[in-house]
Amino acid sequence: MKIYLLRHTSLDIEPDIFYGQTDIDVSLFFKKEVSVIKEKLMNEKVDYKKIKIFSSPLKRCTKLASQIQEKYTIDNRLKEMNLGDWEMRRMDSIPDEDKLEWEENLLTYKIPNGESNEEFLARLDGFLDEILKKDEDILIVAHAGSINGMVSKLTNEPFDKLVKNYWEKITYGSLSLIEVNDGLVIQRFIGK
Repeated sequence: MKIYLLRHTSLDIEPDIFYGQTDIDVSLFFKKEVSVIKEKLMNEKVDYKKIKIFSSPLKRCTKLASQIQEKYTIDNRLKEMNLGDWEMRRMDSIPDEDKLEWEENLLTYKIPNGESNEEFLARLDGFLDEILKKDEDILIVAHAGSINGMVSKLTNEPFDKLVKNYWEKITYGSLSLIEVNDGLVIQRFIGK
């Protein structure tokens, strides 16, 4: 079973803004980025007739999923982490002590009116538990945080360590591949 993890394209938002579950639209570069993504998928020999596509319900993901295949399944559990009171705030507007506490307690710190990474990862675990019961290749269109969380679950690499190693690799429009065969998990590539 091949599990392709595709991050959405660039967004119509200023840099250095927290935007977890806010439903932000794609940037003006969307069509160009989609053509690059389709080339990546073609190079990986993705069979569009056989692959099942899942997408986060946020429009930055559904717009991309619909460009790859008309038929795809939306799953709310694929949404990015809920950043609560930090949503749509400039990073420099969050008190340094709050950001430091979050970094030092990455799994348990709960952003006010948002969710902790523990809650976020539990949501993703439920999704993965279901799809791993299937025996078909899938492509998941999601977010950097969601992709990191799923890679962590699939590879058993601790989330806090994994985020530090892969955060910058999972850029807009990047593709990752994990293969699962008879319980053996092979990380083919991250952030291609």
